[in-house]
Amino acid sequence: MTLYVTDLDGTLLKNDASISDFSVNTLNSLIENGVLFTYATARSFSSAAPLVKKLNLDLPAVTFNGVFVIDPRTGEHLIENVFTKKSLKIAEKFFRENNLAPLVYSYINGEERVSFLGEKIEQVRSYINARKGDKRLRTAKNYDELFEGNVFYLTVLNAENTELLDSFFTSENGFAHNFQADTYDDTTWYEIYDKKAGKAVAVRQVKALLNADKMVCFGDNKNDIDMLKAADLGVAVRNAFDELKEIADIIIEENELDAVAKFIERRENTTTDRFKKAVELAQNRIKSTVGTQNEKLIHAALKNYYAPFSDEQEVKIGNFYADAVSENGIFEIQTKQLYKLREKLSVFLGNARVNLVHPFICESKTLFVNNESGEVVKTDNPRKTSSWLKIFDELYSIRNFLRNDNLKIVIVKLRVEKIVYFDGEKIPDLRSRTARKKCLIEKIPTEIVEEICFENSTDYRRLLPKNLPENFTKKEFCKIAGEANSSLRLEILREIGIVKMIGKRKNAYVYTVLKG
Repeated sequence: MTLYVTDLDGTLLKNDASISDFSVNTLNSLIENGVLFTYATARSFSSAAPLVKKLNLDLPAVTFNGVFVIDPRTGEHLIENVFTKKSLKIAEKFFRENNLAPLVYSYINGEERVSFLGEKIEQVRSYINARKGDKRLRTAKNYDELFEGNVFYLTVLNAENTELLDSFFTSENGFAHNFQADTYDDTTWYEIYDKKAGKAVAVRQVKALLNADKMVCFGDNKNDIDMLKAADLGVAVRNAFDELKEIADIIIEENELDAVAKFIERRENTTTDRFKKAVELAQNRIKSTVGTQNEKLIHAALKNYYAPFSDEQEVKIGNFYADAVSENGIFEIQTKQLYKLREKLSVFLGNARVNLVHPFICESKTLFVNNESGEVVKTDNPRKTSSWLKIFDELYSIRNFLRNDNLKIVIVKLRVEKIVYFDGEKIPDLRSRTARKKCLIEKIPTEIVEEICFENSTDYRRLLPKNLPENFTKKEFCKIAGEANSSLRLEILREIGIVKMIGKRKNAYVYTVLKG
């Protein structure tokens, strides 16, 4: 099962901090049908709960940037990632010595309180004014009172010296922190929590609690970066902070357009049902040998998925036949050897938008079926395939077309079942070519796990390895990338205009990343 985890402000919530009726109805319907859905927010439970009260949430949720994993119905803490006594003591000393008065979140006599130093109320005035009547608010006379109770979270509003804070609130001192602008006004938040906390840590804990197979996370701001990196699929809304969009796997519509609900609905309902029907249709056509043109099942299934009507398939354009044509343009499905499409692309791109679909098997399960009995006598554990980034040699072969505005590359990650039909009692050893020849082997696609699309420079920037220095050589690039064919990745980025050669360092060429 896939777990969906969304940030709230700026992601699931609209710009007025509400959830539309469409999102509420759509998400509740999905939840009712067994979809795993929850949220991860910097907000407290008391702040988040009223905003999502229309949603029928019952799975563990994340609050305070991962400090707590809670029951969203009651606010009960299921997991706590809180300060150690040692780190809290040195934090209190730091604030005293630097004459800073943070908001201090703690539990005092079992009640959640937000304390502030009365004599320095101007440092937190905007927070207090926006929360009049909040029973958690508590005025402290001095630092001893300010840090009373079980403290679990600290916030400095509108911090003027973030460099000082960054130098102190480090993992070595036992802390993690996040600094970002408020979604709704000009306030900035410097939030401090234990180094064991953070959204990424907490959503992994939720995934483990639910025993989910996969996790999809949605976000819009800096505190979502690590969470999206931790996800199997990281999704940014189009209104997101630029740095988040650069690391996201997919960018969807704005939060104002119900992007999260639409994405999950499309993924859970439309994609699954459409693909199952596409595979069934392909299997029937191949069995009947009518109109299949010797296509393999994966190719035929994807053709049916993207263009389900027969009159949209095998359409002649110039001297070539397109796999399919729909209102979304031309579709070419190529399972390998993309270079064979170069002549076609030269013609097609001058006529219409071209969607070049390249399937990638990310997980394969093998079933051995005895021909005589028809029984499945053995099922191997699913085998996961290494990174899809091996596609670089394929993209390199068509690099001259990648900057064309009419070209969209769609990498489709598939789960497949490989069914091996064999005679006799002995299960064949598929490592033997002779044994394979005696078997009938079918490779049946069962699920589209993910579609990774490249249609503009922002999309291709996701191919940049993390932690590249400002200037680097090819050798340094390949070492940081750590993938097969990393040098081809560099050449692709050069071709697209994301990386530029700027000179030489001894005998090695030096490159830099151009600003987007």
